[in-house]
Amino acid sequence: MRRLPRRSAKRDVGHLLVAAGTCALLLLFIVIITGGFTIRAGPLYFSAHNWRGPALIALVAFAAAAFAGRATFLNAASSTWNFVDEHALAIATVVAAATAGVGVGYGTYSASGSDASGYISEAQLLSSARIAAEEPLARQVAWPNATWAFSPLGYRPGRTAGELVPTYPAGLPLSIAPVLLLENELAAYLVVPFLGAFAVLCTYALGARLHSRPTGIAAAALLATSPVFLFQLVQPMSDVAVTAWWALAFVFALSPVPGSPLAAGAAAGLAVLTRPNLLPLAAVVALAVINWPRGRHDRRLQLRNVLAFAAGIAPAIGAFVFLQWRLYGSPFMSGYGSAGELFAASNIAPNISAYANRVLHGERAVLGLATLAVILLLVRRGHGEHSPGLKRPLVLATQAAGMVVVLYMPYAVFAEWSYLRFLLPAFPLLFVLVGALLVNTSLRLPSPIRGLVFIAALTIACSLNIVLADQEQAFNLRRYESRYRMAGAYLQAALPSDAVIVAVQESGSARYYVGVPILRWDQLDVDLDTALAAMLAIGRHPVLLVEDWETPDLRMKFPTSANARLDWPARAEFGDETRVRLFDPIDRGATRNWPADRVH
Repeated sequence: MRRLPRRSAKRDVGHLLVAAGTCALLLLFIVIITGGFTIRAGPLYFSAHNWRGPALIALVAFAAAAFAGRATFLNAASSTWNFVDEHALAIATVVAAATAGVGVGYGTYSASGSDASGYISEAQLLSSARIAAEEPLARQVAWPNATWAFSPLGYRPGRTAGELVPTYPAGLPLSIAPVLLLENELAAYLVVPFLGAFAVLCTYALGARLHSRPTGIAAAALLATSPVFLFQLVQPMSDVAVTAWWALAFVFALSPVPGSPLAAGAAAGLAVLTRPNLLPLAAVVALAVINWPRGRHDRRLQLRNVLAFAAGIAPAIGAFVFLQWRLYGSPFMSGYGSAGELFAASNIAPNISAYANRVLHGERAVLGLATLAVILLLVRRGHGEHSPGLKRPLVLATQAAGMVVVLYMPYAVFAEWSYLRFLLPAFPLLFVLVGALLVNTSLRLPSPIRGLVFIAALTIACSLNIVLADQEQAFNLRRYESRYRMAGAYLQAALPSDAVIVAVQESGSARYYVGVPILRWDQLDVDLDTALAAMLAIGRHPVLLVEDWETPDLRMKFPTSANARLDWPARAEFGDETRVRLFDPIDRGATRNWPADRVH
């Protein structure tokens, strides 16, 4: 066997020591910022909660590398940047895989509330080749607006009495429906995590295409750890999905591959089906198709590309118009209502303030990173080697973010931080811009430290993101939302087939899990006691499923109703932070000597 030259062996040892020291230093930052972590993957177990170990390893590794010689140490340190650049795709793939892992590991797996139950149940409808449901009970009672009263959360009356149509657009349910054909409900909850991983890969591709491969890594990591992205990643909701489709549309728009304008249109069509109000964002994609260097000065080629893009998006727009007309009676109506009901100029001022506060709170690590990068770029102007230009990521990020912001400023005003999710489709390009700033800043530093500074800054920002996501309960939603699943499983086993569940917050999940009719007490135009008596008269068994915070609202809506007082023992209780109680009106006035079933 041929012996390696001594200088080559010394260089390899130096590289190994610098790599070990860099990894230990990054681990040190993570432990200090997050307080430590534990990773369990089957038989594999890794835990880091003490900063002393990583600090000692980093110190020893860097000292040993320096002891090997100044030239060897500097050469090994300089190679860090080249390693990041050469292995960028592999790094981005690992980040995307970790994203999917977080979504799978911390997923709620619950058809909860209005949104999640609405999307999952609509996917169930589509998987059975239907776009609407029927509720015959709405035609058996003489109340006004009876179909509204029998519409669970996520649904509204259709064009005929007793028809229930989904509130939500069909894009995400269309992605979930094929999985439900496998008759594995659990798999339906994996769609959003894997779309999240796909969004991360597309973000990397955008960064690499617009600026550089390290920019792609930075943008992908910032998206993968964005607190609001993580908050939505674990729920079967459309925000992550629409972000993935728009990111894919921009990737195709910037691709020189033949047929990419058509593919960009198709991806934009999927995004429109998922979030129709963002249709104008397709204009930004179309501009990218026109202005990207392929045939920039060839008017005929530009025209062909635009026509190809239009051909790609047209089927989705046609399907959207047909669904709106069929379900709501007009292409200009939606499950949420008309444009006049949803948008108002009076919302603009409060939304500007609300979204500014959400961005400052939810993306403060990214804002800090961008600010430091800009300051260092100004301080180090003229230093370092040539770096890629910022014009392309700046222009495209500004156009996309500006369009998304303009579209949401007149929209309804919400109080919760999590509604920053509406701006998620602009995040991939915004993070590409931040990544480009970070890369250009790093390239102005001396070569031995630029790689370490780049990955250290990115590690610190991502660690701060994860801490905030944890504070906002992104990793605790499964436990919080589990009450919907537990109540559904209990009711499916305990209720008779002739039951009618009277509920509001639990109505969508109860309809999905139990499959019996739902009566929304908040939509009743008759007294609660009258409605319950009517159900008994037609041979149905009504029960009430009420969350603890809903009880005062129930009593306020029906002040003269005896049943609305809920002054008898509950049959069962579910959940911890939020308690859900099941009441059977038959028990009212009866003597019971057994406690309620407690499920948590």
